[in-house]
Amino acid sequence: MRSHEVNLLLGACKKYMSLKITMLGTGVGIPQPGRSQAAVLVENDRALLLDCGAGTLLRLDEVGVDLEALDSVLLTHLHLDHVSDLLALANARFLADMPGLQIFGPQGTEAYFKIARSLYPNLDKMSVAVQELKPMDSFTLKGFDIFAEEARHSVTALAYRLESEEKIIVYSGDTQPCPRVAALAKDADLLIHECSFPEPFDVTNHTTPKKLGSMIKNLGIKRVVLTHLYPQAQGCEDEMAEQVIDLSGAPTIVGWDMMSVVI
Repeated sequence: MRSHEVNLLLGACKKYMSLKITMLGTGVGIPQPGRSQAAVLVENDRALLLDCGAGTLLRLDEVGVDLEALDSVLLTHLHLDHVSDLLALANARFLADMPGLQIFGPQGTEAYFKIARSLYPNLDKMSVAVQELKPMDSFTLKGFDIFAEEARHSVTALAYRLESEEKIIVYSGDTQPCPRVAALAKDADLLIHECSFPEPFDVTNHTTPKKLGSMIKNLGIKRVVLTHLYPQAQGCEDEMAEQVIDLSGAPTIVGWDMMSVVI
């Protein structure tokens, strides 16, 4: 049913497809069936990873990604469910005698990685370049023009807008609804937005369907994939998507691990 839903949403656009987005991990720090921790793979003729939570390396192997082509990671923030496999990815490339890894993330990323690597003296020769980003920073990477913006979470966090070949992908990371993320998502071909809890949960630092639907109304977003679902969302997935659709008018589905969307 999930594959069918994706096909219904995207079938009309197939002849224009140019970017492939795979939801490697759609869960959180609490284990649950079918959901590893946060990670999104974006591919044009190259590969770019957004977040790198526990289970990412396994998912990358399952989708057949060549690790040598995956040398860049964008981090939204430094919570464990978004970075747990980061050192493992860098180590895998090191052990396979591959070139170094590029890591982009919010302030604190350099200190985090330095401390994590210091626990393993055998990794001293591992080549890793870390670039810290601030809200409103922009740069070009892997054929994408990338824009960072402030997200509202319990720690310093960023959301990202990726533009390539007249296609726009926006990834919220963890955030409660906020105007800056809404502005970043305007006219996106695909918005990947966290929707951690179903209604009627009243939460801070995260998003629920009605709050998300209200936030993205009239933004011209072509389709939405919900991610970062807590176990409380089990059994509520279809209802959550419908609530976003009812308030925003944007075609919306709930993401699952290994789901691919092509735009």
